[in-house]
Amino acid sequence: MTSREERRRHDNLVPLAALISREMRTEKMEKPIVKYGHAAQSRKGEDYFLIKMDCQRLPGNLSSTFSVFAIFDGHNGNAAAIYTRENLLNHVLGAIPRDLGREEWLQALPRALVAGFVKTDKERNIGHHSNICNS
Repeated sequence: MTSREERRRHDNLVPLAALISREMRTEKMEKPIVKYGHAAQSRKGEDYFLIKMDCQRLPGNLSSTFSVFAIFDGHNGNAAAIYTRENLLNHVLGAIPRDLGREEWLQALPRALVAGFVKTDKERNIGHHSNICNS
């Protein structure tokens, strides 16, 4: 694709905020209907994403629902991006004790993110492909 074609293609894109604003003006709505959106463009097919809208901090408790959005860039191949997409969330959630309340869970999250990234990286580098969650 030439840079001119690429520019023309990007000129047709409308920011999500503009779509929501337009929807709210024309529909006279209190809250927007759009919950999330995504667009992707990958030259080599090495980029992957994860969207999970129905994660629950406490299984069966709808008030503990949270969402996960992630983009995985497969530099020099897609194997690492695929492995990370399939395992990172499980590793992060596995690093958070299950009996925590909401505030404690939120406080534990930054450390769990680091632990999850480190574990995913180590397992990927040594070729250990365990799956600790069924999601």
